[in-house]
Amino acid sequence: MKIESIIELVPDHMREDLDYLGRVHCPIKDRFSRAWQDFEGRYNQSHEQKVKGIVPMGGCGLDIYYNISTIQNMEKHPAVLSESGYGEFFTGNFLATPEKQSCFSQWKLPEPVHPLFRNLNLRDPKGLFSIFGAMPYVLLLNHDRLGGRPAPRRIADLTNPVYEGSLGTGFAPDDITELLFLEIAKEQGEPGIRSLARNIGFIGRVPQMSADALGNRDGCCIYFMSWFFAHAIPKRDYLEIVWPEDGAVLNPMYALIKKDLSDAQNAAAEWLFSRELGQIMADGWFAHVNSNVNHALPPEAKIRWAGWDYIYEKGLVRRVREIEEVYYDERRKVRPDENAVPRTYSIAAS
Repeated sequence: MKIESIIELVPDHMREDLDYLGRVHCPIKDRFSRAWQDFEGRYNQSHEQKVKGIVPMGGCGLDIYYNISTIQNMEKHPAVLSESGYGEFFTGNFLATPEKQSCFSQWKLPEPVHPLFRNLNLRDPKGLFSIFGAMPYVLLLNHDRLGGRPAPRRIADLTNPVYEGSLGTGFAPDDITELLFLEIAKEQGEPGIRSLARNIGFIGRVPQMSADALGNRDGCCIYFMSWFFAHAIPKRDYLEIVWPEDGAVLNPMYALIKKDLSDAQNAAAEWLFSRELGQIMADGWFAHVNSNVNHALPPEAKIRWAGWDYIYEKGLVRRVREIEEVYYDERRKVRPDENAVPRTYSIAAS
């Protein structure tokens, strides 16, 4: 798990007058930004009190609002902030003090939530984070490479020894996505993580993984990747996208929402949970909690997640590091030439 270090402080003038700062996963940025601009324009045209927000654009690297968790004066923190994945708010200590925790309030979820989330408790027991959506992770199968082996239909199947060396996953050998680690560790414990270490055959960035899946180049037959990127790969008769029967893996999209909002800020928070935004996200292969959103999936489709209790029990960083110790211990046995060990970073200070 990569823990970002502080690169630069965010200039106060770039955030202190924002009602909404919309940091989201890279593949949905364009749709999200256009949706916000449409909402902001409509709202400001019909209200005397204006709303001001921004969805930072650019590539998937750092944006100008990175390290927002370094803010000391909470008056300069945006009233409503959306964020994606297990980034600086989980790996840093911004929310470690009661003073900062007391600035935020959990937003009420739609009732009922979308059936995709029906088996999950999305309510943060600390009352801080408000989950409004997800970048679901699914399976992409290459049937030409399965070679007579059964096609996996569940996340739990990824530790089956018949797939040794045949699973492709994201990021880098020393920085593997924690999404799969958390799910397997919670469900199958240390034996599952050791099996996963033996089964992973390719680790790389999504564009490379996608190209290899399309071109039959890396020998893998299963790829663990986001629903968005699975659909971005050109269709071939030997490729199949599988929404796992035990649930696509949740990569969270959440908000930090201050208490005592103005009417404009309240409208920004409501927009995050609206059907309008939810359908735009669903049309871009993301998931949303609003029950009126159509995701074009079978009724039994669901999302799985290790959950707040599992994350908070030890803290995310400690939890992932313990899993990584097991994973890399086994990895050194099966791939001694790889020389991959988990990266070590100091946690960003608040």
